[in-house]
Amino acid sequence: MSEPEAKKQKLTLSVDKEVVDRAKELGLNLSEITEKVLRGFAFSPKDESKTEVYAKYKELFATVLPLLKDYDASIEVARDVQLDDSGNVVMEFSILLTPAGTFWNQDAEAGFSEIEKIPLYTFHEPNKILANLITRLTNEKQDRRERLRELEMAKRIVLAMSESLHSKPKDTLRVTPDKRKSRK
Repeated sequence: MSEPEAKKQKLTLSVDKEVVDRAKELGLNLSEITEKVLRGFAFSPKDESKTEVYAKYKELFATVLPLLKDYDASIEVARDVQLDDSGNVVMEFSILLTPAGTFWNQDAEAGFSEIEKIPLYTFHEPNKILANLITRLTNEKQDRRERLRELEMAKRIVLAMSESLHSKPKDTLRVTPDKRKSRK
């Protein structure tokens, strides 16, 4: 056994089957990811201020951004509700992180870049953001596969049409039975 392997200890985790299946579809190594995450638990926040919470969300989003750019995808990072005077929910809306690194408020149909415009209480918990990311990337990967299949099929149809049109003679001579002459 090599030295790094000798220092490892087996760990058993229970993870939602859907998350495991989606991670496998993406080709993610869950053992490697879990190990990296557990190493991160050495982090111990010294400052629980609003500014620090925003800073940690910014760090998370900066880490997610390359994947969003690669898949040209947005993910929901916050959800808020609009209440009427009686406290009844009038509207529920999402705030998305876009591949450009900006935010999109679906209710206002407007983009913005300042994270501080999003009230802290509306942000999803980090595990929900990660689940949204995995779901979105898995869906995008499946959509790409399907689009590639459709593009290949469309290409083959066009090639078949082109072959068919080019293989027909332009002027075909029609011979009727009564005008045929036989040679003897």
